[in-house]
Amino acid sequence: MVASPVACVPSSTSFRCGPPWLPRHPPALVRACLLRGLALMPLSGIGFYLGIVYGDRLSGLALGYGFTVAAVMGVVSRWVAGRSLDSGLHWRHLLAGSGLLMAAGMVQLRNVSDWPALLTGMALQGFGLGLFWPAAEIAVAQTHGPVTLGKAFTLARFCEAVGSALGVLGTAAFTMVGRPSWAFLTAAALLLALAVAALRSTGMLGCQTVSGGQAFPQRRQGSYKTLARVSGLPAVLLISIMATTIIILQQSALPLDLVRGSLGRPALDPVIGNLVVAVQLVLLMVMQLPVGRLVSRWPTSTGLRWSLWAFAGGQALMILSCLPMAPGLWLVMGAQALTAAGTAAFLPTASTACLERTPAALQGRAMAAYSECWGISAVVAPPVAGWLLEMQGHGVGLWLLLTTLCLAASRLKPGQPVSAIEQ
Repeated sequence: MVASPVACVPSSTSFRCGPPWLPRHPPALVRACLLRGLALMPLSGIGFYLGIVYGDRLSGLALGYGFTVAAVMGVVSRWVAGRSLDSGLHWRHLLAGSGLLMAAGMVQLRNVSDWPALLTGMALQGFGLGLFWPAAEIAVAQTHGPVTLGKAFTLARFCEAVGSALGVLGTAAFTMVGRPSWAFLTAAALLLALAVAALRSTGMLGCQTVSGGQAFPQRRQGSYKTLARVSGLPAVLLISIMATTIIILQQSALPLDLVRGSLGRPALDPVIGNLVVAVQLVLLMVMQLPVGRLVSRWPTSTGLRWSLWAFAGGQALMILSCLPMAPGLWLVMGAQALTAAGTAAFLPTASTACLERTPAALQGRAMAAYSECWGISAVVAPPVAGWLLEMQGHGVGLWLLLTTLCLAASRLKPGQPVSAIEQ
């Protein structure tokens, strides 16, 4: 009988310092999660920074082309990463490769004056990101040991939230001192550190175990087309597209709606608008551990449903904030709290749901497909949302559409996880 590949034996060493809950996690899992946090520091910081640095140097069309090229390269490299993981390539080699590619991209982006140079840097970033995410997800799955998969991904998402917050604060500091190139060089150094740390993680070996405890490399079976026949997985991926759309629009459509105003809600000063958006990042960092640990006790189908309901509630509050005589700013803040709670519930649950429903030989491809949900949302959602905002002159139609789609997606039935025997 073949056991799940996500139940490897943890290391006997443990962390002696840090928060009291940290020693309860296997050291290999903690290191895998710290690698994710290390990666998110430069990626999140520079992601928010590009428009500020090059907004007065390059056209909006050129920046748009850059992000599109990054998304397309990410599509290609995600499929490559999924096939490579299912063929037996260790995730730490993919993490190291992604770190080197993204570090090269940061150096290229440090000082660009034309759009071809920008496209080269964004292409390196996109290809590296596509390699990173499937490998990072499998790393958590193969190092969680006795900790449940839901709690393992909760720790991973918490480390990401902390890394993102530190990255944004760091780039803001470079903006204040007028040294934008330092932000890119620091990001490149952090990504090089990620590559080195991943290669040195020789004690964090992912494995599959059989009843006798013998480890053997995972063999490639099936193809990406096989994923469509995995019970419940298509529904999980559709829910993920809806949820990632909500998350991505918090960085694009929401700030635009806040600074322009909407029906009865007056326009906010850009500084206040940015602070409102930042509140959600802070709330996510605070909520990720308690909310993630709560939903990890539930079936993943329940956790996904509750996250969609929280997203729907947040978008409904955004609708109410647009009405005349409504306490607009307070309703917007309530919407940020609900959206942060939905995000904290969704992020660890979606990864767990994909792995639980997928046979072992296809789990690399499954995580690539889940990562692709983010790419689809990033390419499709912002332009559609921008068109709605421009056409209507306010955000009521957009928030109403998102509320309806979230409620509709909550009716999908992801089914039950496959058992260890089936894997």
